[in-house]
Amino acid sequence: MDDFNLRETLLADSKKVIPFTKPGDPDPLAFPEIMTGAAGEFAEVYSAALEVPMHFLYISYLTCLGSIIAHKVTLNSEIAPQPRLFVVLLGESADDRKSTALNKTTGFFRDTLTDFQACWGIGSAEGLQKLMEQSQNLLLCFDEFKQFISKCRIDGSVLLPCVNTLFESNRYQNITSKSEVNLERAYLSMLAASTVQTYERTWDSSFTDIGFNNRLFLVPGSGEKKFSFPKKISFEDKAKLRDRLGAILRAVAEETEFDITPEAEALYHNWYMNLERTIHAKRLDTYSLRFMILLAVNERRGRIDRDIVDKVVQLMDWQLEVRRLHDPIDADGQAAKTEEKIRRTLRAKGPLTDRDLKRHVHADRTGLWIYQTAIRNLQAAREIRWMKVEKQWQLF
Repeated sequence: MDDFNLRETLLADSKKVIPFTKPGDPDPLAFPEIMTGAAGEFAEVYSAALEVPMHFLYISYLTCLGSIIAHKVTLNSEIAPQPRLFVVLLGESADDRKSTALNKTTGFFRDTLTDFQACWGIGSAEGLQKLMEQSQNLLLCFDEFKQFISKCRIDGSVLLPCVNTLFESNRYQNITSKSEVNLERAYLSMLAASTVQTYERTWDSSFTDIGFNNRLFLVPGSGEKKFSFPKKISFEDKAKLRDRLGAILRAVAEETEFDITPEAEALYHNWYMNLERTIHAKRLDTYSLRFMILLAVNERRGRIDRDIVDKVVQLMDWQLEVRRLHDPIDADGQAAKTEEKIRRTLRAKGPLTDRDLKRHVHADRTGLWIYQTAIRNLQAAREIRWMKVEKQWQLF
C-alpha cells in the first residue's frame, strides 16, 4: 500500500485503531513523561543542581529555542505554524524557583549564542517596536507577570492588542496623529513567571474579552528543598549542553518544512476531532502544531512521526487540565471566588480532607470566615458534600 492510500485508510479508521495516548500517571495535573532530547538533558543537568521543577527548565528551554528558530522552521502545511510560545510559569511562592528557571535558561542561551535576544520588561508598544527594529526574533521575559499586566492597563496604551496580535501574526500596525507603531516580520515569544494567586486574580475584561488568556501556555509546578548549598554545574556538563544546542541550530541553518508521517497524522486527527469545544481548549490546536515543530527540532527528527505526536497529545491533554484549574476567576466578592476555587480544586484533584482543601484554596489568605461561608453556600446548593467515613469533601 502506498503512502497516500495508507494515509487515507488510517484517517478513516483512526477512531478505531489509533487511540491517542494519555499520561500514565493517574494525576491529570502531573507533567507528562516526555522530557527528552536537548531540552530534557538541559533540564536534567540543571535540576540536579538547583531546586527548580524539572519541567520548568524543559519548557523554558523550548521557549528560548522556539524564539531563535521561529523564522526558519515550520510544518509542511498551508497555515505554516511558527514554534513561538507565550509561557507563564506558575508557582505558589518564591520557594518554587520560577525566576531561577527563567534566569538560568535565558542565561545559558545568552552565553551560548551571540544572536539570542531577550528583553526583561517592556513599557509600551513603541518600546517593543524599537527593540524589534534591532532583532526580528525577540523573547519578552518577566520575573513578575503582573508587571506586564500593569503596563497594558495604562490609559492609551496599545501594548496589549499589539502583543495579542503578534501571538499569531508577524505584523502589527497602529497609526494615529500622535504616534505610529508599525511592525513587520516580528517574531515575538514570551517567558514569564507568576504566583498562582496573582495570575488568577489580576485580570480584567480587557484581557479576557480579546482572548489573551488562551494565548498563554501555563506551566504550574512546585519546587522542593534539596540543596542547602547548591554546587556549580561543571564546565564539562555545560560544554556538552552547548554542543547539543549548536548541533540543533546547525541542523536548521536553512529554512525547513517538516512533513508528518501518515501514522502520526492519523493520531493527531483523532485527537483534534475529539478535542472538546470549551473556552479552556481554545488554541490548544495552535499550540499542538507549534510543539510538534519544537519537539522534532529538539530531538533531531527529520519529520513529525508518531512518537512526536504522542508526546504532543499528552502535553495538550495536560494543558487542558491545567487551564481548568487555573483559569482566571471572574466572580464578584471573596466568598464567590472561594466557592469557584473549591469547585475547581475538587474537580481537578478529587475528594480532599478539610485541611488539604484549605491549603489548596489558600484559606489562610482569604480568612477562615470566607472559607467557611463558601463551604456553607456550596453545601446548601448541593454542589459539595462531606463524607463522614472518609472525612473528605467531594463534589456531588
